Amino acid sequence: MEKTVNSKSEISPPELLPANQKLDFVCPLCKGSLTTTHSHFQCQPCQRNYPVVAGIPDFRIFPDPYLDFEEDRARTQIVLDALEQYPLRELLTYYWSYSDVTPPLLRAKFVDNAMRGESRGQRLFDLITNDGKKLPTRFIEIGCGTGNLLATAARHVEQPVGTDIAMRWLHLSRRRFMDRGMDVPALVCCCAEYLPFKPQSFDAAVMASTFEFLKNPKDALAELKRTLTYDAHCLINTVNRFSLTNNPYAHLWGVGFLPKTWQVKYVRKRRDASFENITLYSYRQMKKVAAVSFNKVDITLADVSDKTLATLPLRTRLLVKIYRGLKKIPVMRLLLKQISPEWDVKLSNPKQA
Repeated sequence: MEKTVNSKSEISPPELLPANQKLDFVCPLCKGSLTTTHSHFQCQPCQRNYPVVAGIPDFRIFPDPYLDFEEDRARTQIVLDALEQYPLRELLTYYWSYSDVTPPLLRAKFVDNAMRGESRGQRLFDLITNDGKKLPTRFIEIGCGTGNLLATAARHVEQPVGTDIAMRWLHLSRRRFMDRGMDVPALVCCCAEYLPFKPQSFDAAVMASTFEFLKNPKDALAELKRTLTYDAHCLINTVNRFSLTNNPYAHLWGVGFLPKTWQVKYVRKRRDASFENITLYSYRQMKKVAAVSFNKVDITLADVSDKTLATLPLRTRLLVKIYRGLKKIPVMRLLLKQISPEWDVKLSNPKQA
């Protein structure tokens, strides 16, 4: 028997994670109301079913760029079967052992980045909240991955929501909260370009290391604008195409200086890895894309937290300290925006006077 959902979901607790039961969902395509059964959401006008997978609703319109729906379901089951067995680092290592397209070198680096990520997440959370002075009530992260930033937000925000286009990553992120004895926050599988939330659902949003993977960034930013309150802020952390440091996804220098078709061939030849689904943006391109949906676009130089800095090799620590010194010089700051490793892009739509 189906029920119409007009406010909060009426799926029974065993079918949805407890935090997900507090959310108001709409159809990601038509934004209309949904009906429910014990196992899925359904949009009558669109005639689409959206299943629930181990407590997490799957509102995707298209799959992530690396695995199709069936492959993602199979990989998600691998995670679920091992979720209770391993702490996060071991679970991530176990998960990556099933990837036949990611070289062992990159697997190890991805695991290390995930385990170091919470201090990076804290830095971004401090930026969006003005060092905790302006805490949002309803917070969304687009592309939450293994929950680095979400773990920080969950300690301070009444209703944190993490979304990702990969169901497997959302279930991997649950282990981070289990390891810390924290309640798992709301987790929703969806496309950034088609968010299953009502207008003005959130007071703040963060998108970190996700923008460069989007299928249609303009649509994603339009969706963020729709789901944010009028006085909300959005923070995007993304890599710079023309960075003078190694690209973090291929761990190679100079990738962004090549044409797109050459980038793919170069990474394949040097790392035997895929780069087809990554789009790198220059400072000018980033400014132009963001300005379509947001009136105020402030691109600033990103940094690393002192906690993260302490874990890096000596040479890298020295380079970061030189970088910090150069940022203080106005002329150098303008130059660095063109060649820095990454940016913090602050977006808002302030009311016109």
